[in-house]
Amino acid sequence: MISTSRWCRHESGKTCRLSSHSVAEKGVQDNGGFRMSGPLDGVRVIDLTTIYSGPIATSILGDHGADVVKIEAPGGEAMRPGFRHQRNGVSGPFAMMNRNKRSLVLDLSEDSGKRVLERLLAGGDVVVENFRPGVMERLGFGWDRLQTLNSRLIYASINGVGPTGPYANRRVYDAVIQAISGMASLQADPKVERPQMINTLMCDKLTSITAAQNICSALYA
Repeated sequence: MISTSRWCRHESGKTCRLSSHSVAEKGVQDNGGFRMSGPLDGVRVIDLTTIYSGPIATSILGDHGADVVKIEAPGGEAMRPGFRHQRNGVSGPFAMMNRNKRSLVLDLSEDSGKRVLERLLAGGDVVVENFRPGVMERLGFGWDRLQTLNSRLIYASINGVGPTGPYANRRVYDAVIQAISGMASLQADPKVERPQMINTLMCDKLTSITAAQNICSALYA
């Protein structure tokens, strides 16, 4: 879903989105104290994503200079401790997928957490989430509410099979997409004639690249 946008033109001739970043930033921590600069300088992204597909997409935006504020639940995202290869309690995959971001812990089950998120969304340019369909509405941040908070906000929603249909409310992971899309069948060994998974999170990674590309198109089209 993409809202209408306002634009400005620098003296250099480059066109970019107008952005209002007046929200108080107390408590927002910079992951490592360093962010890349690039064509998305001045664009603020509110990152509500977890695990792989969303965080990779928003890290790409951060690579291009966007100010990405990652929202984590109390206790941190599930990938933060990870599975192996930790340093200072942070896993390698989490560090890789959340580079160039700042982090903020919010309990969105509490009104106080929702009020902080409202202020961030009101001053942001993009919000990205990868919840199952209906979760944003239950939190009180469905599309209509987001439009009320910030009519310029670009809303990117990543989910397994879309918001409607028989599988819409099911948990969907990379392996499931490989199976239902036919990708696993295409990888089958003809001697065995049994579907075989690609031994990497191919669907999550492709989805991330596509999401980042679409967000950039919405910002600069």
